[in-house]
Amino acid sequence: MTLRIDVSGEPGPLLAAAIVAAVTRLEEERAAAAAIPPTPPTQGQWVLSGRPRPVQPETTRQPAVPRGWSVGAQEPAEDDSAV
Repeated sequence: MTLRIDVSGEPGPLLAAAIVAAVTRLEEERAAAAAIPPTPPTQGQWVLSGRPRPVQPETTRQPAVPRGWSVGAQEPAEDDSAV
């Protein structure tokens, strides 16, 4: 694509270079924006099947309370006053 720029008057070499640089930059940004699709492409089921699934939070359980005799249970203190 050829872009033709007409600048009226006598802008001088520096001003003309600045105008051309600004228009060139605008055309580059327009071309970059046109290259981006309006919506992201839809991924197929085979792509989505390989993604990690969200992890469910781990349920918390209360620690087991020893009842009666067990290895972890402490012996009740003997009371000498009962004898």
